[in-house]
Amino acid sequence: MFWSFCAPKSGLGTSVVTAAVALESARRARTVVIDFGGDLAHIFGVDADAKPGVHDWLAASDDVGAESLEHLTLDVAENLALMPMGGTRPSSIAPERAVHLVEAMNSFGEIAIADTGAFTEMTDPRALICASGDRTTCVLRACYLAMRRFSKLPVVVDDVAEIQEPGRALSTLDIEAVVDMPVAARIPLAPSISRAVDAGLLSSRMPRSLRRNVRLLIEEPPMAVIR
Repeated sequence: MFWSFCAPKSGLGTSVVTAAVALESARRARTVVIDFGGDLAHIFGVDADAKPGVHDWLAASDDVGAESLEHLTLDVAENLALMPMGGTRPSSIAPERAVHLVEAMNSFGEIAIADTGAFTEMTDPRALICASGDRTTCVLRACYLAMRRFSKLPVVVDDVAEIQEPGRALSTLDIEAVVDMPVAARIPLAPSISRAVDAGLLSSRMPRSLRRNVRLLIEEPPMAVIR
């Protein structure tokens, strides 16, 4: 299974949600989490700045095959490996290369979870990755700007995870009206989560509220929105 997490704008919490889902997934099956934005390595507390990664593989020629992907991963927790970002994100890739990445990861018999971050153009390599995968989850807040940009996402979203931020004028109901589906999981913007991330302890001490809510994403089947 290839599962992508995206957002209509940056700063919504996509990387933290992706990391938490990957950690919880690894409790059930061998999981590889793919870091398209460069933040996951820091969340997991590993130094991957000089390591080759997914961007290097996507930018390589077809001579660099699927077998090389296994050499790009770093173990970050029990049953969980990280494929780091690598070099600079390529401005464009052959669509076949994106499909090949998804097919290759699925052939390994592991769960692949990708943090694709924010994008609004179908020509963006990350959009191609989402479109080629099995499931795409969008991370949203009850933020007017984020909800406006949701309509510009160039991929079909299977479900939505809400980061619940205190003090917003908008609500979960407003998000559901925009995305035309129920919100699959509501994750509180809690100090305990921020502290765990800041201290590099998410892998070993994931807050109970975060674990409980990401389990909803893993255990509940998605309901795709048609746009």
